[in-house]
Amino acid sequence: MKLEINDTKTTAYQNFVDSIRDKETFRKYNSYLKLFLDLIPNEMYKQYLQHEPRSRELSDLAFAFTEIAQKNVKNTKGIIQAYTRNLKEQVDSGKLSPATVKNRLKPIKALMKSNDIEMSWYLVDKSLPKPGKSKDRAYTREELQSMMSVATDLTDKVIIILFSSGGFRVESWNYFTWDDVIYFQNEDNSFKGGALRVYHGDIEEYWCFITPEACNYLMLYREEWKSRFFRYPEKNEPLLISLRHNTPVRLGLSGVKSRMINIVESIGLRPKLKDGQQRHEIMIDHGFRKYFNTMLRRAKVNYLDKEDMMGHKVGLEKHYERYQEEDFERFSEYQKAIPFLTISDEERIRLENEKLKDENNPQQIASQNEKIESLEKSLKSFQEKVKKRDDEWKRSIMKIVSESRTKIRDTTTN
Repeated sequence: MKLEINDTKTTAYQNFVDSIRDKETFRKYNSYLKLFLDLIPNEMYKQYLQHEPRSRELSDLAFAFTEIAQKNVKNTKGIIQAYTRNLKEQVDSGKLSPATVKNRLKPIKALMKSNDIEMSWYLVDKSLPKPGKSKDRAYTREELQSMMSVATDLTDKVIIILFSSGGFRVESWNYFTWDDVIYFQNEDNSFKGGALRVYHGDIEEYWCFITPEACNYLMLYREEWKSRFFRYPEKNEPLLISLRHNTPVRLGLSGVKSRMINIVESIGLRPKLKDGQQRHEIMIDHGFRKYFNTMLRRAKVNYLDKEDMMGHKVGLEKHYERYQEEDFERFSEYQKAIPFLTISDEERIRLENEKLKDENNPQQIASQNEKIESLEKSLKSFQEKVKKRDDEWKRSIMKIVSESRTKIRDTTTN
């Protein structure tokens, strides 16, 4: 196979498409880019290029816009600044939130960057309205319990449990396979938790953790899979599957969101927006992530560990220097939050009883006593060494003092 010259020619819009990996991100960026380019009239293109775009299709508009930038980037900057002012007016009138303005500019930056067009964004970014404090909140445990009670389908229950105990983003559902799940078990084979790989194969890949409650629901879901397809799922097959197909077809982001909208509406958390309202009190998917973040803070989980578990890049540290991620050493920190993240009251009581049982276990007590005895011996040995050292110092000082007195007497006598 040989490459043709035409194969090496790409349009400005295709470069933009190729630069975005995630499907959901592309969907949002594509929509916002179209919104922006549709606002630029043909007369403006004619003014800067002496010709109009071939059509009002997105690909042709993207090509014409980048052509303006390649001829004179100042003209492009002027267009973007005018667009920013328009967005700010919408923020002032309450039609947009400040955070949305920043998101509207991201696809424009992506289009420019993917076509090697350099432009200083300093003045544009400085002119953006400051984002206020987020007004949306996390789900409460009581609300999650209500969701579980109205969810008649096991798929919905698995979504709620995994979402709330893993704290991952909604786009993650487009990646999960059964190979991404690892279970941690106690000596009696009960679950003490698990690990879930997020964005498998992507540059943003990381591991989060899930509760014993989530592990139990996954096992139930695995059995339901077997009853439906007469076999257990293969490692490379999707974690969640659609009920509309006779073969294992992934239930991805859009399907998960649709199901969650129905569940949330059924418990009264999605009322009709009032006049002037831009969004609901709780975001359908992000409410789970906020719940996860809140519970880990209440459990006093180490801040850097919490941020890693949420897939956040914490400065330049990216503190895998503290841990080997594949060894799941952060799980001990996550365990602090398991009682907080567990939705079922019965399951939470069971976990507390197990904890008390372990604390009163004779073997556990004997082991603790051995540790205490070992520490006491070490302390006694240390104290003896200190006393011996002090005695040696005293003898040395007395010897020096005695020698000094002898010298003084000899000198006086002479």
